[in-house]
Amino acid sequence: MCPDIRRTRGKAKRGLETEPHAIRFVNTVAWRLRASPEERLSSPEALLEWLGTNGIGYKTALEELSEAWRSRPAEGAVFYEMAIRFREAIYDILIAKMRGNEPLQPTLGLFNELLTSPRPGLRLEWDRNALVWSMRHGRASPLDLLGPIAFSASELMTGSKAGKVRQCEDDRGCGWLFVDESRSQRRRWCSMGDCGNRAKARRHYQRVRSPFL
Repeated sequence: MCPDIRRTRGKAKRGLETEPHAIRFVNTVAWRLRASPEERLSSPEALLEWLGTNGIGYKTALEELSEAWRSRPAEGAVFYEMAIRFREAIYDILIAKMRGNEPLQPTLGLFNELLTSPRPGLRLEWDRNALVWSMRHGRASPLDLLGPIAFSASELMTGSKAGKVRQCEDDRGCGWLFVDESRSQRRRWCSMGDCGNRAKARRHYQRVRSPFL
């Protein structure tokens, strides 16, 4: 986990809701390239809320976990710590790949451990005209919830989009990741409605301002 991360709540930028699960998970840290990034998953409860919002686990299963962790908070804390470490491993591996570097072996080891863990409670189900991830009652482990994220991340690392993962170039230190699906493969910002528009406005201001100001 990045040092000195501040814990805040924030909304996803426009256009990022359709990114793969792994990208959305990594982007729960905002302003990654600043001295003090912002942690958007501040607790086990916030993590469960994020999972539900992003279509991982039925509401009832997540509510049962939340209720269990109220009486056994140490269990929630262990899962939360593992999930955050897993998120940072995904980020570090993707960044290393973008830069053409070999990921650190401990980081790769942690990712592989979660990727290959048995998940007897995790399955796909048809719900409301769509396939969704769910957890089978009585057989599920909280770690099952990280399965869809692990599968998404491995696809980004090795699949057809492996060469399309980018990091936002916003000069404020955004640092969010995205998959560049543009035809030119030259996209620079995570969201044109946010970081992109700000950069364009700044360039316009620099062009039109008086050189004497």
